[in-house]
Amino acid sequence: MDQRHLDIARARSQRRAANDVLTFQGLRASSALELQSFDIDHFGESEKYAGASSMPLSAGATAIMRARLGLPNLTLSLVKTFPRIIRGYQLMNAVAVVVPMDDVSATRINGQTIGSSVVILKGQSDCLVYEPEGRLMAVVYFSSPEREPWAQLADGYYLLKPASDLLGSLRRSISTALETAAYDPDFFDGPTSRTAVEQSLLSTIDAAIRTSVNSGPAHSTADSYRRIVAEMEALIRNDLTIWHKTTEMAQRVGVSVRTLQSATQAICGMSPHRYSRVLRLWSVRKQLRIGPERRSVKACAIAHGFWHLSEFAASYRAAFGELPSETLHRAMREAI
Repeated sequence: MDQRHLDIARARSQRRAANDVLTFQGLRASSALELQSFDIDHFGESEKYAGASSMPLSAGATAIMRARLGLPNLTLSLVKTFPRIIRGYQLMNAVAVVVPMDDVSATRINGQTIGSSVVILKGQSDCLVYEPEGRLMAVVYFSSPEREPWAQLADGYYLLKPASDLLGSLRRSISTALETAAYDPDFFDGPTSRTAVEQSLLSTIDAAIRTSVNSGPAHSTADSYRRIVAEMEALIRNDLTIWHKTTEMAQRVGVSVRTLQSATQAICGMSPHRYSRVLRLWSVRKQLRIGPERRSVKACAIAHGFWHLSEFAASYRAAFGELPSETLHRAMREAI
């Protein structure tokens, strides 16, 4: 096998300054690398493989980007995300390794700060991820191996803190693979080359796992907070026409107002009232876009508890950058 192309790409990655990161401007679509852009309404299609779903916190003006490289036994993706809350994951005997490719550190998973941790998701993971700002991250997805160190991991999520040099090595391996796919796609024509890239990635991930400090699942307080938020959300969704006061929600969930507020802030990064509003606005948008019937804006608003239509329209526009009528009309045009 000719290693020259990988060596060139690896050298290019190593020359990159320590605080510089791979960007989509440094990639291009090729026969080996798929590049796609999404808006917030269509990004969900790319999450189905992981059994996850995102609820945007703001519309934003930047397209959501994804680069995808398929190898014999794994898929490597680079994703530029957006402010959102993610629920999931149902990986069906698979593993997803999420590697931070930038220095965004405000993301939380079930109330735990992710920071620069590598996240491992295995099998079924009851997670709620709060991303207050967009991130650049790589996702390595593959069937769950029966060998160590994977065999000892039960279903769930894990936060691993590899040493900075190992994290840097993992990032460079990812960058090398993606840049080679972008600029020298013929390299991936041969099965031996594809297997070599795959094995290089997996061995680097294995090393990061073996030498990392595992922060483990959330402690009991975070577990309790996650349950409280789930029960609060179930209460809201049970009848979206009703706006429960925070005191009433706390009483129905069986906790104090302070505990409910602390739980929602820790897990979702916002107050119970704001979370209820974000949830309803996004539900309205989905109804306007993909509802089984072409319902009117007024009907959708009222069905979600928005009785004052002018206030609703203003809130919707602030969240999504357009009026609800514009969302509906565009969805109708796309369906023609």
